[in-house]
Amino acid sequence: MNRAEFTQRIADIDNLTETDRRIIDYFDKHFESIPYSKVIDVCHEINIAKSTLGRFMMKLGFTGFRDFKESTIEPEQRRNISPIERFDNSKNRKNGIEFIEKHCSEITDNINNTLKNINRQHLEKTIALICDPEKRLYVIGSATAHALAEYFYLLGRYIKKDIVLLDANIANLPHKLIDSRKGDVLLAISYYRFSSVTTRLIKWFYQNRGDTIVITDNAVNPFSHFATAMLLMESQHSGLFSSRSAGFVLIEALVNYMGEVKSNELNENFNVMESLFEAFNVFNK
Repeated sequence: MNRAEFTQRIADIDNLTETDRRIIDYFDKHFESIPYSKVIDVCHEINIAKSTLGRFMMKLGFTGFRDFKESTIEPEQRRNISPIERFDNSKNRKNGIEFIEKHCSEITDNINNTLKNINRQHLEKTIALICDPEKRLYVIGSATAHALAEYFYLLGRYIKKDIVLLDANIANLPHKLIDSRKGDVLLAISYYRFSSVTTRLIKWFYQNRGDTIVITDNAVNPFSHFATAMLLMESQHSGLFSSRSAGFVLIEALVNYMGEVKSNELNENFNVMESLFEAFNVFNK
């Protein structure tokens, strides 16, 4: 069931109660995250009993929330498809040069489409949050997204002192978050199939600390209603693996803009960093 079908079913119900309208409002706002929702969390957020939600589901024509949730799940989501399942090995294989040319064309399309379709309000919110000198910034990415998070962190340290790189080792997270406080910001990068650790962190941070910025490649995800700002990246690719290029371009642009904003204060940080490079003989001379 898609959003239009959900709306139609609502229109067919007579005598909606005030509680019904609260439930409808919740699902209307968070429709994309329904496939990943749990009944206990939904009821807690709406502040209703499970029996109340169950009665509303029956009005919609479902046996319960599980039945409703299953109807919103696309076939590929049911199995959490891996790259090898998605890969079409039967297609005509191109030679190396043709493959690279096609790859570059697809990546260019991803970048252009990302820029064209990105939510400008969420992008402006993201820029304001990461450039705010009063806010400590936490950054996390799992698996391939960790590379993007680490890149942002390494360059961001030249610009912002209060920036912390988190890792997906859940046993380490409490140690890294011990100094976090209300008003801090989390920048989380998570691609399909969505790290469970990153998802839990986004939810916890949003509920207990402050604003969350999520960079992802799918509007249907488990954290959309725990995101202050959500930036959708195109990741289409005909090869074995989905592309991270659009996300990398965005990360690169954001960290460079941070440098623009702080341009009058960069000398001290760069001087300290360069002296440390010198002390440890980091680069060949």
